[in-house]
Order: sequence, then structure tokens, then C-alpha cells
Amino acid sequence: MTALFIFGLCAVLILLALGIPIYLVLMGVASILLLQEGRTLAGLGQHVLDHLNTPILISVPFFILAAVLMRSGGLAKVLFDAALTWVGWMPGGLAIAGVGATAVFASITGSSTATTIAMGTLLVPMMIEQGYKPGFAMGLTAAAGTLGILIPPSLPMLLIGLIADESIPRLFLGGIIPGLLQAGLFSLYIMVVANRVGGGAEPMVRGKVFLRANVHAFPAFLIPVIVLGGLYGGFVTLTEAAVLGALMALIAVLFIYRTVPLRKIPEMLTEAIDRTSVIILIIMGATLVSAWIIKSGLPQHLAHEIIASDLAPWQFLLILNGCLLILGMFLEGVAIILIVLPVVSVVVRQMGIDMTHFAVVMVINIELALLSPPIGLNLFVMSNVTGSPVTDVLRGTIPFFVIMLGLLALVTFIPALSTWLPSLVLGQPF
Repeated sequence: MTALFIFGLCAVLILLALGIPIYLVLMGVASILLLQEGRTLAGLGQHVLDHLNTPILISVPFFILAAVLMRSGGLAKVLFDAALTWVGWMPGGLAIAGVGATAVFASITGSSTATTIAMGTLLVPMMIEQGYKPGFAMGLTAAAGTLGILIPPSLPMLLIGLIADESIPRLFLGGIIPGLLQAGLFSLYIMVVANRVGGGAEPMVRGKVFLRANVHAFPAFLIPVIVLGGLYGGFVTLTEAAVLGALMALIAVLFIYRTVPLRKIPEMLTEAIDRTSVIILIIMGATLVSAWIIKSGLPQHLAHEIIASDLAPWQFLLILNGCLLILGMFLEGVAIILIVLPVVSVVVRQMGIDMTHFAVVMVINIELALLSPPIGLNLFVMSNVTGSPVTDVLRGTIPFFVIMLGLLALVTFIPALSTWLPSLVLGQPF
């Protein structure tokens, strides 16, 4: 069985390297392995349908639609202008405002790609015009864009919750403090190096200008407050929160800010449907992969060996971080989740590691994967947005990558950073 698992893993990695879509790779390889063990096509189809029959999946298209509307509706600039009135007077205030706006934008979109595109289009030209070094501007924006998958709602957290059968609101809450900590560490670094990278302070904004910018941004800022507040206050379910977020984003871009004409809405709906379809297909493949991995007995065998080796939880997480960082150089975040999670989730539970803590550690590793060559998606997104070489973007991300490694270490060794808030709001997990 171990040899068969290694064969399947190698087949997946080779096919992904050849550029075949991940959902085809997962469904194809897993189906062949399961059929080889006596499962029928009808049985595989029924297994997939059983796992897709969950109300949680209804939330996916609405979270994606909200992200598309926010990005296309120019709400990133609205949030940035408001953030600038608060922190523009600090050293590197323009860049710090960009980090703050990115954090709020991420809390609406749940997507690193959407966040990086929206903020890269807006922030990088503005920073360069104000005298910041281009490499610093691109590196900061690419790194800050990773907040899109750590601050809720997070699509990777949603995927982890579905595969590991964990509470998704709890996982969402687990990402808030690490996400804010990441934004805060970025801001501290900006203040320290502001003079070296060309970033001075902006004049302090007061009075009517301050009030006008913040009143203008209030409807956009209200979206994550109402959606997440309603979810954690128990007023709405996850699916209802997603629908509410998409509806509020639609009202904002159509009637409040009037940045999107009505004729563009079908185009945005089509984009949201396309992206949702890919995610659902990936989840279908993931259910088959998980079924085969569980049937193979590998997770139980791995758990037995690790527990027998008497590793402490922090030692296991340290080894896992090393493996995830290496995988992140060659695989996309979704592929990492689908390959690693079914194998190690059994080990995590048997070692007594909180699944929320583990999920946040995994997502921070995926954030780092977005900045890791040669696959790092945010590097290529930023290169495409700015028309600059990927190597220039990569050099600019190095200090922020190091900061994120420090954040990973903090969250790994201090579980309370990811578990305190979920326990406070939702109580201890059963």
C-alpha cells in the first residue's frame, strides 16, 4: 500500500508539473486507484455526491461574487483613501495605509489573487509616484495580498473545514489575530525603513477632508462588520452571511458608489460562476483523494509511527512546517491542502493539537507559498499587474517573507494566538 501511495503521489506531482488542471489530476488518479481496489464507477459518483450535499458549499459562490464585485467596483481605493487619513502622517504612511486597506479588503474577498490585483493596480503606481522604490512597492503589495487567505472569510480555511470536518466559523476566527499581527508587523517594518525606501510622511488630514473620506468609506467598511458580526453573533449562518456579503457588495457598487454599470453585472456573475465551478471540481477531486488515502490506512499508520517516536506536538509542527515550505515552492496552496490534510489530520487529532491552530499554521505556510519561487502565484500576479520582471518582485518580497517566517514561528509555538479568540467567542471545541 505504501508503494501504491508513493506511485499515486508521484503521478499527481508529475501531472501537475505538466500543467494539467488540478481537478482533472485529482479525480483521474484517485479514480484509477480506487477502481483498482474494487470500487465501482457508480460507487465513486455516489461518494462524491454525498460529500457535495452540504449547505456550506452554497456559501462559496457568494463569497466569490462579493470578491469580484469589490475588486471590479473600485472599493479598494475607497478603503485606501480612508486609511490614509488615519495613518498618512506616520513615516511610510502611504504604505501603511495600503496595508490597512488590504487587510479590510481581504476581510471581504477571501481571495489572495483578488486582493493582490486590486491593491496592486491601485497602490504600486501611487507609491512609485510618491518616491518609493519600485521593488519595495511591489514586494509590499504582493506580500500584503496574502492576507486575503488568512483574514476571514478565507477560501483555504473553508476548504480545510470541509475536508477535515471542522467548524468553519471557528477556523475563520482563528485567522483574525494572526492576520492583524501580520499587518501590524508589516507596518512596523515600513516605519523603520521608510526613509531608506523613499517613503516620507503625508500631511496630517483633519476636519472636513478627514470626515468626508471616512463617511465615503463607511458603507464599504460596514460590509465585513455586518457579515462577520452577524455570523459570530449567531444572527446568520455561514451561507446566509455569504449571501448577505454579496448582496451588500452589489448594492454598494451599483447604488452607493455607482462604480459598476448594470450592464456589467452579467459579466461579473459569469466570472464568479467560472471560479466557483473550478473550486467545486477541485472539492470533488479532493473527496476521492481523501477516500483513497483513508482506505489505504496511511494516516493511521503515520499516526502510530509518530506517536511511537514520542515527538512533542511542537516538534511535529516544526517538521511539518519544513515540509510545507518545501512543497510550497512547487505546488499551489489548494494542492498542498488536498495532498497533506487527509494524511496528517489523523496525526494532528491523536497528538492533541487543536485543529484551529493547525489550520492557521497551514494557511500561513500557504501564504509563504504564494511568495515562493518558482510557482509563487502572487509574484506572477504582481509582475502581470505592473509589467515588471518577476525577479524584481521577488527581491522586494524578501524582507516581508522573513517577517512572515517570524509570524509562522510565533503562531506555531504560541497556539493561543490562533485559539484564544475562537474559544472566547464560540467556547471550547467538543
